[in-house]
Amino acid sequence: MPLQVSAAPEAAVPLCAALIAALPDEIDPGVRRRPVAREAARTAAWGDPAVTLECGVPEPDRPDQPAEVNRVRWAVRDIGAGFRWTTSERVVFVAVDIPDRYSNGAELVNPLAEPISRILPTAN
Repeated sequence: MPLQVSAAPEAAVPLCAALIAALPDEIDPGVRRRPVAREAARTAAWGDPAVTLECGVPEPDRPDQPAEVNRVRWAVRDIGAGFRWTTSERVVFVAVDIPDRYSNGAELVNPLAEPISRILPTAN
């Protein structure tokens, strides 16, 4: 099923493309990267059911459960069938949707933190 993505601001496009290129092939043992049908310069997916990442999303309106993983701050929200982890305090925001099948979201976003920190500077 193709990912549904929102339109990213034009300024985010090069940063998102650089981030997508730098993301790991595996985010947990057996949770490997898979192809995406649309917006390949802004999205990535791993595993089945898919953990999905979208770059260039709106700023999170409120965190239900704020978290920090490997120096990246996240707003974590229950989305019914899983949790959405959205970065905060970055010049471009990234959302990671983690289905309920995966029990520890922090372990899945941990390998994403290094490329996010390196490519998407914090907002001042």
